[in-house]
Parts: sequence; C-alpha cells; structure tokens
Amino acid sequence: MTLSELTREQIVFLKCAYMAELVDSGEFAEVMGVDYDEPSYGDLFNADELIPDDVIREHYEDFEFSEDDFWM
Repeated sequence: MTLSELTREQIVFLKCAYMAELVDSGEFAEVMGVDYDEPSYGDLFNADELIPDDVIREHYEDFEFSEDDFWM
C-alpha cells in the first residue's frame, strides 16, 4: 500500500511512529517545539492535530506499507 491508500487510523499510527523516530534521533523537543524530550500520553492521543498530514506525506512518501505494519 502507498501512503495515499492508508486509512485515517493508519495515518495517525504513522504520526505516533514519527514522534518515536524524533525521540530516537534526539529531535523531539526541537521539532515539536516543546521543552521535554518524549511525547506525553496527551501528545500521542492528539497526534493527528499536532503533526500536519503534509509532514507525514513528506517523511513517508517513498515507503510501501502492508497491513502487518499497523498493529492497532
């Protein structure tokens, strides 16, 4: 599946995964504009509002996905 074929739930899942990638790279606070290094439960719950779709499109544009990539 390409990004354009994903459901809204799968895109939100990617937004949470993107936050985890920012943590791993040490960029979470800088990119998210906060003064803490890891997402809170509130950040994860509100990932759809906090991370614009275009950021996800740019970050994951060359990825191919399968149902196994999403463990919701």
